[in-house]
Amino acid sequence: MTTYKESVGTAVRDIAGEDGVTTGQLWYDTNANEYKYRQQFAGNAWSSGGNLNTARGRPGGAGSGNTNALAFGGNVPGSPTVTGNTEAYDGSSWTEVNDLNTARAQGGGVGATNTAALSFGGILPPTTPNNSALTELWNGTNWTEVNDMNAAKEIWVLLEHLRQLCCSRWASCSCNK
Repeated sequence: MTTYKESVGTAVRDIAGEDGVTTGQLWYDTNANEYKYRQQFAGNAWSSGGNLNTARGRPGGAGSGNTNALAFGGNVPGSPTVTGNTEAYDGSSWTEVNDLNTARAQGGGVGATNTAALSFGGILPPTTPNNSALTELWNGTNWTEVNDMNAAKEIWVLLEHLRQLCCSRWASCSCNK
């Protein structure tokens, strides 16, 4: 069996973090205690698309690829206020569309296009935590409240449940490191 050095011509370097790493490089990150590889992203360069019309933090989202996405809800920057703003992305620009019925932040979102999505959970104002069980369905034009979740959740709690499920089923899951 050949070694990495025999096959590539150089040994794997120990680097603390990612400073000085180049595309195509394999290294051992001494901070994370794991091997890492810097891949080239799709295409030859990142390109910027249009900005959201309404700045916000922690919105929900849905869509796939780079030509159909939906951003909804979120925190108004520098304020405890949340928004229900919804914007659809067509590959080059964001367009304001009809808002969520109930403004919230840190909610979950699923859907493969910007014409069919679900918004679920999140945090409602004015106090934190004030978790929500709300679920709304997007049909490409409007949000409609549908059957709510059994228990109020914010997205971080939902993601932790998914992480625990992953770790309980697959010992090699990256969350066990």
